[in-house]
Amino acid sequence: MRKVLLASAGVMVMSAGMAYAACIPTPSCSSLGYESSSSCEGGIKCPFGNAWNCTAINKITEIEKIIQEGGASGNKGDTANCIIGSVFYSDRTCTFASIQAGKTPIGVVVYNNGQGHGQVMALKSIGTYEWSSEYVDLNLNSFTTDQAASTDYQSCPNTVIIMAAGDKSKYPAAWAAKEYSTEGTKAGDWCLPAAGIMTSINNNMSVIEAGFVLAGGDQLETDFDLWSSSERNDRYAWPSSFGTDYGLNHNFSTYRYYDKDNYYEVRPVLEF
Repeated sequence: MRKVLLASAGVMVMSAGMAYAACIPTPSCSSLGYESSSSCEGGIKCPFGNAWNCTAINKITEIEKIIQEGGASGNKGDTANCIIGSVFYSDRTCTFASIQAGKTPIGVVVYNNGQGHGQVMALKSIGTYEWSSEYVDLNLNSFTTDQAASTDYQSCPNTVIIMAAGDKSKYPAAWAAKEYSTEGTKAGDWCLPAAGIMTSINNNMSVIEAGFVLAGGDQLETDFDLWSSSERNDRYAWPSSFGTDYGLNHNFSTYRYYDKDNYYEVRPVLEF
């Protein structure tokens, strides 16, 4: 498949309940707190240069600061009824097993942490992208087995770390997810789903697929392979497929992770 390289001048970053707009150039290692020119015990290597952070408490990246210091979103909605399989609307409310007239569905709830928060998956794939055009260990949690990867629910934190490592010519899948928007949302609200979200979908497939049908979206089994934001190592990341004999937590004898420069579908998630 032909590779298409794109460029971006900025991004709006958003975490659950927070929105903050900013023009974010690709940062330097030193600006992110990676100030040592040599490795050190317990230190963290800069994801895009030969520098290390050797402080006892590692400094936060500029993009992460934007998320933490951002103001509260003006449109929180009522997510009390947003159980897995619910249709999620542009006003950030939900209905389960029904559609509310006059509202615009933008996704289906695919994960709920039982404490009033969860994640919503977009109604359709937004295209096919590489996870990365280069092989670099981004210092995400490195999940070496599918069982370990299936515990990762950090969709937006993962996406922010990936984006901090380079522009969308280097990390197309994460940037595509962040640039997605719908009625009631803006670019920056959505993220590349973590591998645990794929496991939640697999474990609740019937009600989630019913939600997509109600909302007028595409069922997941019609997609090919979906990238997650979860990393295995410098070369591989975790995708999932719901229509074939492999994927995260499918209980088959063979589990697969794939080269980051493979092209797979991106279907963003929104945190609430």
